[in-house]
Amino acid sequence: MTVDMHLSRLFGRDSLYMILWAVQLGCAALLTPVLTRFLGTGEFGTVAAANTVMQVLFVVGGFGLQTAIQRAYARPGGPADARRLVTLAIVLAVAVTGLALVTAGGWARPLDLTGELPALRLAVAWAGLSAITNASLGLLRSQDRLAAFATVSLVQSAVAEAASLGLVALTRPAAESFLLGQALLQLVAAATGLALVRPYALRLVDRPMLRGALAYALPLVPAVLGMLVLSTGDRLLIQAALGADAVARYQVAYNVASGPILLLGVLNTAWMPRFFALAEEGERTAVLAASRDLLYRLLVPLVAGVAIGAPFVLRVWAPPSYRPEELYWVFSLIVVAAVPFAAQLALHRALVAAGHTGVVAVAVCLAAVANLLLTWVLIPPLGLAGAALATVAAYALLYLGLRRGAAVTAPVPAPPVRLRALIAAAVAVGLAAAAAPDTPILLAVRGALVLGTVVWFFRVLTGVRRLERTSA
Repeated sequence: MTVDMHLSRLFGRDSLYMILWAVQLGCAALLTPVLTRFLGTGEFGTVAAANTVMQVLFVVGGFGLQTAIQRAYARPGGPADARRLVTLAIVLAVAVTGLALVTAGGWARPLDLTGELPALRLAVAWAGLSAITNASLGLLRSQDRLAAFATVSLVQSAVAEAASLGLVALTRPAAESFLLGQALLQLVAAATGLALVRPYALRLVDRPMLRGALAYALPLVPAVLGMLVLSTGDRLLIQAALGADAVARYQVAYNVASGPILLLGVLNTAWMPRFFALAEEGERTAVLAASRDLLYRLLVPLVAGVAIGAPFVLRVWAPPSYRPEELYWVFSLIVVAAVPFAAQLALHRALVAAGHTGVVAVAVCLAAVANLLLTWVLIPPLGLAGAALATVAAYALLYLGLRRGAAVTAPVPAPPVRLRALIAAAVAVGLAAAAAPDTPILLAVRGALVLGTVVWFFRVLTGVRRLERTSA
């Protein structure tokens, strides 16, 4: 199979799964301007803090098994092993969730969240159920069961967000109401996913396979946790330095500006089964490089357009009490962070597909520590923009760390010089947009430039669709 044919599948049917994962992110982003108007800044800050706790426990309780399930499925005799790994995921998720619930009073104290224990316990239940659902979704993706995948995804995203908002509106405007809706609908999604994949019982003869899967997957736990710290840990430092209101303001800007990063992340997840199936190293490397370059071409107008449109987006997403006009630098810096994020993802795919998860774990954890240190140093002089700048620097450091590891174990050729120049120009435009004042003339110019980047983006996308037709 040629590289173009692989690209047509990556950007064709495989990307449909990305769209379904993106629906979950889109629902959360679209909910933000509504939720901020129902909840005060303090309650919204509690939701943000509980959501951070949920994501940490979701990663720990998942044990990296979604990726191991997809890797197992691509191997000979893999479907049965993958179903047994789903069962292992259920057992481990239940154990971690139970332990977290029992000890919640202890670990909430150093986080200064002892007054929010009901919300934290709901977040813990939400996390454990999400880990189970995630394992099922991983297997459904490998089985290429798009309708089943869509059903589970929509229940845990669009339906859950609607139910949570309904509870907030109809009962009381509190963080507990929102989190209760999330936990209840996640239970429905987990039950639906398990009914669709039908996990197999574990047997004593499966112990070597289970040990091998855990040996592969366990380094992904610190890797994903490190990535989580890198992307959300700054909220806790902002909470400590500037208070819950600052967390809420930062979260509003981050929710929208991180859209390109989130889309790249879910696309990476949707693509991994395809790269696991590419057994020949040379073919995998060629497809990795070609898919990365095509993503860069799409990223250039996307980064520039989103950063230029900051005034329009922030005024819709945040009420005046959040002072959106003071968040332009935060917004633009987070948008620009998509560039080093995309660069490190290409190397991440190469290393994970080749089985070098330990290299990924070390690089991500070092970058996460650097992000916390930089955030701590930069918040006093720069405020919220310092946290955003630390995020950009941390993703750049992560790329450098992965590049060093991949150079030895899974080398991927560099992109063309012209493409790198276009990316640098997009970054420059994104940063310049943050410094531009909000005069009527410049706002009109911003609007025209945003439309231009939209046309540019769809021209590149049209080329991708043409590639699909040619390959077919």
